[in-house]
Amino acid sequence: MFVPPKVPEEKPQKPTILFSICEIRPHLFIAGYGAITEKKLKDHGITHVVDCTNIPKSKCYEGIEYFDVPVDDSEMGRLNKYFESSAEFIEQAKSKGGKTIVYCAAGVSRSAALCMVYLMISEKITLEESYIVVCRARPLIAPNNGFWRQMIDFEKEKTGQNTVQLLKGMNRPVPSVYLNKSKIIGST
Repeated sequence: MFVPPKVPEEKPQKPTILFSICEIRPHLFIAGYGAITEKKLKDHGITHVVDCTNIPKSKCYEGIEYFDVPVDDSEMGRLNKYFESSAEFIEQAKSKGGKTIVYCAAGVSRSAALCMVYLMISEKITLEESYIVVCRARPLIAPNNGFWRQMIDFEKEKTGQNTVQLLKGMNRPVPSVYLNKSKIIGST
């Protein structure tokens, strides 16, 4: 008599971080496009959105204020045009008791860069420190090198110093903060 093999029961999967909304500060969240639903925004109390997807009117929900950042995730993309205006939008939301989510396609490059710059401006911390804060909230962040150059230039312009360098000698330049990423993530 044939006995079919026993199929193991599937355990419910935890949502991967790629599809999660991650809290950076009580008023600031980061995510990828796939994590954005009306229910999740309501569950997190989100009142404001910085949309970096570069998809016109990608997702709009009633009762939420939007700030669009129409920049491609490419090394040529001029994200720095939105550094101060997006930080101002987030800060205004905070001053009204609101919560802001910053999202792009995957919650890895554009949104991470804007969150890092926001922290540099609002908390007067270094680029290196802002990377650590955002990376601890969402370990898969990796702004493209063009955005890193723009953030490095922004830090130099605002503070006269650089706490992050693009290291050469590899296939492509690598931000110096990546050398300690395992320590950063491990100390959450």
